[in-house]
Amino acid sequence: MASSSVHGGGIRGGLLASALVVGLAFASAPREASACGGTFCDSGPGAMPVDQTGETILFAIDNGYVEAHVQIEYDGGDAEQFAWVVPVPAIPELEVGSWRLVQAALDSTRPVYGYQNQAECEETAAADDSGVIFLLAPDGGGGSPTVVAEDVVGAFEYAVLQGGSAQTVTQWLQDHDYAVDALAPDILDEYIAEGHVFVAFRLRHGQGVTDIHPVVIRYPGSEPCIPIRLTRVAAKEDMDIRALFLGESRVVPTNYRHVWPNRTRLDWLRYGANYRELVTMAVDAPVADGHAFVTEHAGSSAVIDRSLLDTTGLDSGVFEGLPPVDVVDVLEVMGLARCDEDSCRWQHELVLSLLHEFLPAPPELGDHLFYSCLSCYAGLIDAQAWDAAAFAAAFDERIVGPLLHAQELLDTWPYVTRLYTTISPHEMTLDPMFAESPGLPDVVSRHGAARERDCCGTAMRLPGGRLVWYMGNRWPVWEDDMPWAERIEEYAPGGGAPVVLVDEGAVIDAVLVRWNGLVGCEDLGTGTGLDSGPGTSTSTGGAGEPSAQETAGDGCACTTRSGGPAGSLLLLLLGLGGLVRRRPG
Repeated sequence: MASSSVHGGGIRGGLLASALVVGLAFASAPREASACGGTFCDSGPGAMPVDQTGETILFAIDNGYVEAHVQIEYDGGDAEQFAWVVPVPAIPELEVGSWRLVQAALDSTRPVYGYQNQAECEETAAADDSGVIFLLAPDGGGGSPTVVAEDVVGAFEYAVLQGGSAQTVTQWLQDHDYAVDALAPDILDEYIAEGHVFVAFRLRHGQGVTDIHPVVIRYPGSEPCIPIRLTRVAAKEDMDIRALFLGESRVVPTNYRHVWPNRTRLDWLRYGANYRELVTMAVDAPVADGHAFVTEHAGSSAVIDRSLLDTTGLDSGVFEGLPPVDVVDVLEVMGLARCDEDSCRWQHELVLSLLHEFLPAPPELGDHLFYSCLSCYAGLIDAQAWDAAAFAAAFDERIVGPLLHAQELLDTWPYVTRLYTTISPHEMTLDPMFAESPGLPDVVSRHGAARERDCCGTAMRLPGGRLVWYMGNRWPVWEDDMPWAERIEEYAPGGGAPVVLVDEGAVIDAVLVRWNGLVGCEDLGTGTGLDSGPGTSTSTGGAGEPSAQETAGDGCACTTRSGGPAGSLLLLLLGLGGLVRRRPG
């Protein structure tokens, strides 16, 4: 799981987080973008990974079971006020998950938009501070919930509650020292009526908020579902959701629409910097109505980089009988820590959780000083907390086991799908469901355009063939008649080809022809903006997509107007203000 976040309001004292979306929420921590990433950096073109953060859940479906990898990051600061409740369709099995698995999947499938030119590569990343919280309030009726399981998983203790009502579930949580607050009893009762159980998590004694880690929730079923209804109580507008799926073939939404955004509206000159706006407006288009996903990637799971999942040299047996003063030194040898004289950097997200439990730092020293030189503070080591055998077992459970399971998943499932949407509270009325649909074409995540220059000026040849002329270094600001969604589709639960509900291709072409004529060049500029179909490609110079050399000046004839090309452009600039305006946010 990628390191998720509940940003915005966060989960503060007394609030109960719903892992339905917070759980499915797992936003990777913002990373510094590497220069010239992707396939668009051969001779200097720029490319931008359009998302580095987002709320995400990873699903795998296997022999009648759905496996969901979820993570929550709590920013309330008080471990005693942390509580996490996950509605699940059936009684689940739980185990420690791997942040690295989802992060690797995110990194390897993120959309990248670039174009060929001779400029320096530039990359930026759009950060996201969205998050959700869920509150409970007493409600009338119903018996007490049945506790069908209680156990520990990593740094958490949990209970699985079945039955009852919003009132009695809330009362049970309060009686057992889970932090609970008010609101949303009707939503909770909906899930109870539908037969869901609730998994309530809290941190074990001695664990801090920095020890929160991914959890794998495995339950009987065949259709992954994101219980988004719980989120609407306190979610922000246009909250991001990313869903990753490992399986045999491409996954599609079955009760939400599927949308292909109009990439003519994408700002290619800034490497897709307005991508999030494009998706938001496309899924909010009429017919999609805020209940829709876009496919960001679908193809072989071999694309996922496994280097983060390597377990070479991770031997828990080394800790058996090991004096506690040597533990950090062994972790350094394993490549899990890097320490200098006054601080340590942990190379795995759960190392610090283990140390907090078995080698707690004295409060007067803090983590940095204590762990960077255990031999210096040997007399302050808590001998009662240290248990070499238990440390070795926890090392296997939290570090080695999840990495091995992640490798197994990638060995088992040949296909990965990545879906994305933004959704607002008033739209969170239907839990999205998904299913595999064999036979659908792949969707790649790297998209290359070609910038062209001739006597008329500068244009961008988009994947699929459309040509967009523009002035200076500014992408066109379209009128409202340029659609945001190119195509809106609907998939049946049983699979098969989609039913096309809306196809705006002809409208997009007509608006583009008019625009290109205004700029001063004649070019039909028609084609397709879709990721699958005739003449489409999503990598620079790839099959079906002309290279920059092949398309330079293609189809363009300079229009001779009063004053020649320069005068024509001047007249256009003088009159453009009344013609083109920005769509209100």
